[in-house]
Amino acid sequence: MSPVGVLVVGAPRAAAADVESLLTLLPRELAVPVVVALHRGPHDALAAPLGRRCALPVVEPDDKDDLVPGRVYLAPYGYHLLVDKGCVALSVEPPEHGQRPGLDALFESAADSYGPRAAGLLFTGHEDGVAGLHRLQARGGRVAVVGEDWEGGEGQEGEVERLSPGGLGAWLARLAWAPRARGLP
Repeated sequence: MSPVGVLVVGAPRAAAADVESLLTLLPRELAVPVVVALHRGPHDALAAPLGRRCALPVVEPDDKDDLVPGRVYLAPYGYHLLVDKGCVALSVEPPEHGQRPGLDALFESAADSYGPRAAGLLFTGHEDGVAGLHRLQARGGRVAVVGEDWEGGEGQEGEVERLSPGGLGAWLARLAWAPRARGLP
């Protein structure tokens, strides 16, 4: 199994506190970038408040910024945040499910760019993100949902792992584990 190259997180606005709790669990020495799309309004200043509780820097990226391990990239309001082979891309394509940033857009870009080297975590409570999470799972990515109201069913690859907020730490620890390899290309 390949090690994880990127962790993508999608959440509706109602799960902002849960996202904050997730970020507090991220270790300072995390070896992958974390990309977060959170539904938000035009006046929601989130990077600084989230960054105060997270051991990693939390930034709202500019278009084509490199993805750096150990950094959290938060989608700016009014833009879809996509991952594209080692960098981020900001898009003003039409809103998806009435939202920009869109969760499906993030998950689908991770599936296309990273495939099995991507991990995706979806906080439930909105239909946005379900299709993208299934696409990521179909491309071999590791996926999980947090919340009681998961109605996304099974993906093509079987059941999507369901977590409680209290199970996030263990899930992150499993992601961080990678078997030793003779050498990386």
